Amino acid sequence: MRILIMLTRKTILVALLAVATGAGAWIMFSSNGADGEKFLTVRAGDFEQAVSVSGKVIPAESLQLSFEQSGAVTAVPVEVGTRVGRGELLVSQDTSELAAQLAETRAAIEVEKAKLQQLLAGSSAEDIQITETAVANAKIDLENAKQSFRDAEEKTVDTLKDSYTKADDAVRGKTDQLFVNPRGNDPQLSLGTPVGGQLETDVEWRRSLLEKTVTDWSAAVGKLSTLGDLSAELSYAKKNLRDTALFLDLVSLPVNGLTANSNVTQATIDKWRTDVATARTNVNAAISNLTAAETSMKTEQADVLMLEGKLRSAEQELALEKAPAREADVALYEAQIRKAEANAAYTATQLAKREIRAPLVGVVTEVPAKVGKVFAANEIAVSLISADKLQIESFVPELNISYISQEDEAVAVLDAYGEDQPFAVRVVSIDPAETIRDGVSTYRIKLQFVAEDSRVKSGMTANIQIITEKKSGVISVPQGIIATRDGKKYVRAREGEAIVDREVSTGSISSIGNVEIRSGLSEGDLVLLNAAD
Repeated sequence: MRILIMLTRKTILVALLAVATGAGAWIMFSSNGADGEKFLTVRAGDFEQAVSVSGKVIPAESLQLSFEQSGAVTAVPVEVGTRVGRGELLVSQDTSELAAQLAETRAAIEVEKAKLQQLLAGSSAEDIQITETAVANAKIDLENAKQSFRDAEEKTVDTLKDSYTKADDAVRGKTDQLFVNPRGNDPQLSLGTPVGGQLETDVEWRRSLLEKTVTDWSAAVGKLSTLGDLSAELSYAKKNLRDTALFLDLVSLPVNGLTANSNVTQATIDKWRTDVATARTNVNAAISNLTAAETSMKTEQADVLMLEGKLRSAEQELALEKAPAREADVALYEAQIRKAEANAAYTATQLAKREIRAPLVGVVTEVPAKVGKVFAANEIAVSLISADKLQIESFVPELNISYISQEDEAVAVLDAYGEDQPFAVRVVSIDPAETIRDGVSTYRIKLQFVAEDSRVKSGMTANIQIITEKKSGVISVPQGIIATRDGKKYVRAREGEAIVDREVSTGSISSIGNVEIRSGLSEGDLVLLNAAD
């Protein structure tokens, strides 16, 4: 069955042009048919599919920058049009206090690091020698203090013995002459005249008690030694002296109240008074001497304890000087360093919040910030666009977006320069969601210039041909010569002298209207471009 294809002369010419420029096929025409049929000789060639869109040149990035904290602006070293590098200062607030804190913290870090290095290096020979000298001196001082303590102990023993001697002399040597049977169980006061009353009873009772005291004390004194418990001996002696002093105070009352009579002369009374007074003076002196001896001994003992502690400290310091650094000490210094570094990082962060620096290479487009003006947090202080790379923004209709993929190559023609100066671009992004423009669903794509070119400016209008498919060795024919019947596609081909319908399977359509033939035609076949009927 024949398929009729009605083509006007104009249609034939356009189709021929499409084949010649789009498919790259060799074309041969013949008109030897009776009706002047024209045929195309099929040849394989390059095949391209493209989508045409328009767009506008935009910067790759456009930024509006603000401070994180409010404050007065102190410096604005840029103006509109200034080209800035990454990290360059754009606007700043007062940072003097934070800068000083940061410098102080960094100095503290260096100090801690120096201490750690000193710890790891260990002590020098000079430091060790100094510490050894300190230990030797501490030992000498301690030995001297121990000797002084021993001397104080010996002096205390002598004082204890002297106290006993004075008490014994006061009781037995000075007052026994006032009693009858003074060392017996029932001593009687005998002053030549009756005393009577409670005073006489108390005096006689205390004399009886002191006899045992003096006797026991004598035995204890015989055992005195610096190796004994001198503190206990001191307490014992002071108690005995207090008892003796109380007795002497009581004895002095009747003696001092005596008057001469037929039983006792004034000379005797005067002697008694003198002996009792001397006994009292000696006992009181003994009490003072014991107190002084005790104080001296305690002082010397305290010096010994203090110097023993000083020697231990010096020996410990010497051991530390000679010992290697302990892991715990190293860990402590390292922790202190990390803490100081964290403080420095925090201060640096706070400092950075007082400065706005360029995050990219760009051009300043707006500078609302002025020196002295207070800017609130998030208030726009400066704006800039990227200067390194420009892009083309285009909105593709829903019908064509399925053909476009990221990294597709394309050719852009800028209105400013015309078709004679094309620019190579490529698709770098495709929005996943639609953008409604004039009530129509479109999808925004961005294309990046392959090479930087100073001629390209932000805001220029561009017409772009996006190459969505590119193949080599493809057989293709003009779309207009393909007929469809019962869901199948046919072309009319010449076989010998006959023209027959040849079923074909097709693929993509090129940007100039050629259809890819996947099967049904071979290179060299002749297909009919027109028919007389």
